[in-house]
Amino acid sequence: MAVFDVTSIQASAKTDFTRTWLATASLVPRNTSVNLPPRGRSHPVRDLMQRSREILLARGFDEIENPTILSDADVAKQYGPEALVILDRAFYLAQLPRPEIGVSTQRAQEVEKIVGRHIDVEELGSILRAYKRGDIEADDLIDTLMKRLDIADTQATEIINRVFPELYQLKPVPTDKTLRSHMTATWFHTLAALQGRCTYPLALFAVGPRYRNEQREDAHHLRVHHSASIVVMDPEMSLEAGRVITSNVLRDYGFEDTRFETKSATSKYYAPGFEEEVFVKYRGQWLEVADIGMYSPVALSNFGIHHPVFNAGMGIERLAMILHGADDIRKLVYPQFSVVDFSDQDIADSLSFISAPKTGRGLKIANAIEGSARKHKDAVAPCEFVSYKDNRVEVKLVEREQGKKLVGPAGFNEICVGEGSIYSDLQPSGIYTGINYMRAVSMAAAALAEDATEPCELQVKMIRHLSDLNLELPDAVRQHIERQQKKIRVGGGMFVTIEIRPIRAAGEHRSEGG
Repeated sequence: MAVFDVTSIQASAKTDFTRTWLATASLVPRNTSVNLPPRGRSHPVRDLMQRSREILLARGFDEIENPTILSDADVAKQYGPEALVILDRAFYLAQLPRPEIGVSTQRAQEVEKIVGRHIDVEELGSILRAYKRGDIEADDLIDTLMKRLDIADTQATEIINRVFPELYQLKPVPTDKTLRSHMTATWFHTLAALQGRCTYPLALFAVGPRYRNEQREDAHHLRVHHSASIVVMDPEMSLEAGRVITSNVLRDYGFEDTRFETKSATSKYYAPGFEEEVFVKYRGQWLEVADIGMYSPVALSNFGIHHPVFNAGMGIERLAMILHGADDIRKLVYPQFSVVDFSDQDIADSLSFISAPKTGRGLKIANAIEGSARKHKDAVAPCEFVSYKDNRVEVKLVEREQGKKLVGPAGFNEICVGEGSIYSDLQPSGIYTGINYMRAVSMAAAALAEDATEPCELQVKMIRHLSDLNLELPDAVRQHIERQQKKIRVGGGMFVTIEIRPIRAAGEHRSEGG
């Protein structure tokens, strides 16, 4: 069974990516067999998207695909003076510029050093110029270098990484293109293109993603969510006719009772007073599920559209939350949010030291530091105390600043877990982790001391984060705490200094330059 040591792999790759990439190929299993279950599970949001398609097709709507990318000028045509508010929620697209890269004599020599032989400098320059012009796509650059210079893929990668680092230093340049934040934003082009080549009523629908630059993702907001959007264009189309169509569609979802309320502030792409919120009665509550309206003749005219258009948009994730009784949209959509929650005991057990001694001697050093700190914590500076000494190292607790105590007021706070939050207390409470501030810091100092070859010092002042205490949490546990809107409350002044001094054996001396 393959279990990757991700920490050591990450560290090795950071030092030498190519060597690590090649070496870790041996870790990947070969010639195994894996039995999959007889049938997989579908995603509830995808299920509802498919159900929406079937409902709308059965109601006489034709399915189309709307563009995902549009110019910000299109948004201005639809929203008029309100466009800035809408664009503030839109994601603008950017692209990396393609730099002019010359092949100097020095660079050619660096390339040849990597390859181990002479290379055709003119051919290399030709490849880079073609890349600049866009004749070679970015994901084909490595392959092109391999084939035209007759080199290995690792050599091509290393050339790009080491010889032409400016490729990694490029900054994206913004464009005027945006990802659609509303399905409406792309309906106008579709309607304009079809109006002279269709019979009326023209009834269309699209089910697809919307991208909104929300300030945060939480239980009720996602930056990418899906809409089932419909339009009906007809010379006689009215809001009243649209209400009937909307009620029939929602009935097919299982919502018998529907209520419409005029919005007090109309979006500018709708005619004044012609935008409404739609509510359905579900388990005794009225819940908002859709937004409907008649497009403004001003917005329609900007795209050359001659007939009235009704629009309705239903949020797929919103409907899914209602139908599945979910209280957090993230749990319904993303698997990393739907895992089993962690208990207080699980959180306490998951807390670990970033640095810790590897030997029994190192653990003895850690215990000695903590014991000495507890014994002398109220000693007033200037003072120093030898916490541990053997024939290899001496460890001291020191405080030089006149009048200060050896250990600050938070030095022996106990780290506990209660009601999903991590906090510190003067005495153990809740679920006790078995860790106090000094113990955590002592482990870091002992990790330094057990293999020390040079004098060093560990100083800890104000505590604001777990990492200040040499502590860490698995990402899944930290995400759970944030998801539950709980807190990690560790803080306070520790103000402790630990000096570590190796003891050299008799006759040992330091070389002074060979």
